[in-house]
Amino acid sequence: MSRLSRIILGYLVSFLFIVIPAKAQKEAEVYNVDSSLYAYYQRCQEHLLEPVVLSMSDTLFRMASGQNDQRMQAVALSTRLDYYYYQANNEDSIIFYTNKVKQFAKEIQQSKYYYFAWANRLILYYLKTGRSNIALYEAEKVLKEAQAEDNKTGLMYCYNIMSQIYTIKNFDVMASEWRVKEIELTEKYKLENYNISNTYAQLANYYITHHQPEPALEALEKAVKTANSPSHKILAKLTYVEYYSEFKDFSAAEKMLKECRELFDQDKRLDSLKKRFYRTEAFYYQRSKQFVKALEAVEKQKTEEQRLNEYAMSSGQYRLKGEIYRQMGRPDEAVKFLKKYIEVDDSLKRANEQLASSEYATLLNVEKLNAEKKELMLRTKEKELSNKTTLIFSLIILLAILFLFLYRESRLNRRLKASESELRNKNEELTYSREELRKARDQAEATSQMKTTFIQSMSHEIRTPLNSIIGFSQVLSDHYGNEETKEFVNIIKANTDDLLRLVTDVLALSELDQYNKLPTNIQTDINMICQLSIEVAKMQKQDTVEFLFKPEREKLIILSNPERISQLLANLAHNAIKFTTHGSIELTYSVLEAEKKLEISVTDTGIGIPKEKQEKVFERFYKMNSFSQGTGLGLSISRTIAEKLGGSLHIDSSYTDGCRMVLTLPLVYAE
Repeated sequence: MSRLSRIILGYLVSFLFIVIPAKAQKEAEVYNVDSSLYAYYQRCQEHLLEPVVLSMSDTLFRMASGQNDQRMQAVALSTRLDYYYYQANNEDSIIFYTNKVKQFAKEIQQSKYYYFAWANRLILYYLKTGRSNIALYEAEKVLKEAQAEDNKTGLMYCYNIMSQIYTIKNFDVMASEWRVKEIELTEKYKLENYNISNTYAQLANYYITHHQPEPALEALEKAVKTANSPSHKILAKLTYVEYYSEFKDFSAAEKMLKECRELFDQDKRLDSLKKRFYRTEAFYYQRSKQFVKALEAVEKQKTEEQRLNEYAMSSGQYRLKGEIYRQMGRPDEAVKFLKKYIEVDDSLKRANEQLASSEYATLLNVEKLNAEKKELMLRTKEKELSNKTTLIFSLIILLAILFLFLYRESRLNRRLKASESELRNKNEELTYSREELRKARDQAEATSQMKTTFIQSMSHEIRTPLNSIIGFSQVLSDHYGNEETKEFVNIIKANTDDLLRLVTDVLALSELDQYNKLPTNIQTDINMICQLSIEVAKMQKQDTVEFLFKPEREKLIILSNPERISQLLANLAHNAIKFTTHGSIELTYSVLEAEKKLEISVTDTGIGIPKEKQEKVFERFYKMNSFSQGTGLGLSISRTIAEKLGGSLHIDSSYTDGCRMVLTLPLVYAE
């Protein structure tokens, strides 16, 4: 652009933006950007979903170039990328402009635009189109690059996208862990995290789903406090609606929902978030039993998803409709939409199965080659290290001899200085070699983590259709009341329950292997957990077996992990029921004050376990009878949980009338 052209452009900009709204002026000052550039950028945002924004982004780029503002140049390129991202129907353009933004960001040394385009646009696009496995593979590449460069901004974006991937894959616990990592990294290094408000809102949503009102409210307050744009504020308010709806404060939810409607009417830039608004609206109406309005909101949400081409969640509309019709007492409609949900969900999986499989096959081959290469490099480094160590020792011996025999010579000092310099160089080389060795080991650990993630992902892909089969069979049982149908349904349920237990046990082992210790700082009501275990066991036991609970105290609350203790006791109860056909199963506990321990025992009158096999039963996949039902993982998982809670699990060999499992836990009273 010539100097004359820049001058003319400057006059035009001054004419167009001679009067800038006070709000835009204030925001421009906050973001340290020229007010005319910021005003034109806001106009681009208003037309983000329209083709005209392509030419507008070119204009913004030229305006920023005229003012030598490289940041706004990157923003202009990102605006063009945003258009194709929200259209979601031109993958080549999304990949092209992602790479273009990354290249420009590298040139101007602005890593936040580099990682934003990669994580929040390309990877999110894969999620929107239902390719979560490809998204995970791409995210692992982001993680490796950010770790190699020790780029905290890159790690922040990576943690954020990891949380969204695991949310889509329904790994809520892992998703929340990645969100906590992002928050901790942001606060520790005081990073510029534009989307931190959304992270707090998503974390609040996790607590809402798991019925934890206090941490949910705390996260929501932080989401509102850190909101720095209209989109952040509206997302925080929508999460507040879900919070009030879940905990039955419908008047507050309705008031907040009204405020959100007004914001959408006032600000056209929020149009891309209308899908989320309708989803929240449907959630509120469902919880408040306004089912007709809930169905209308679902239809509006479906229309928005079609407009934005977001295929990943398209099948969810049928499932939500099925649940609403079930609550309305209309089983025929519920069955129709649940069947449609299963058909669409299966078709989406089949459509992506071949692509996902080929991607993972490529991934595994590449990782295998990389692992072999790293192993070879590691051996080479170790050999070089050995040679250098030998050389260093030889030099030390030589210097000692020279010092003993030539210390009186005038040339000794010069030679010693030269030798010391060489020694320092060798030490530096040694330090460098050790650092390279550490990096190689870190990369090997990352490879192992990726394999673990792959196992978890594939196990989840099995569990999802199993849950659908169970749910659908229950609807069939409720709808068709004849005995023959119920018998078939019971056969389906029994077999799917066995397969689901196997998948659940494999996932549990994979999850437990990631932790050295489990959290033990949660208030745990021992009597309530034991009573709940009894009620669950009663639904499985035979009529000839009596299940008893004998608490030592009327109330006992300690600091431990209620979720894991419940899982452990459920496994022990299930094992006792499986091998006890007559008699009783008794659950008791004893408080050992002197030893500061809590001892919980499950005693049955079953066939018992021979002494020579009492340790073998805790091994993975070991079964006393290969023809019996079960995975052979229950007791192994139980002992692992006990040990990672700081306790132990063993069989009381002195009890001979059946089997007695004894769980020992640290006794720490809750204040």
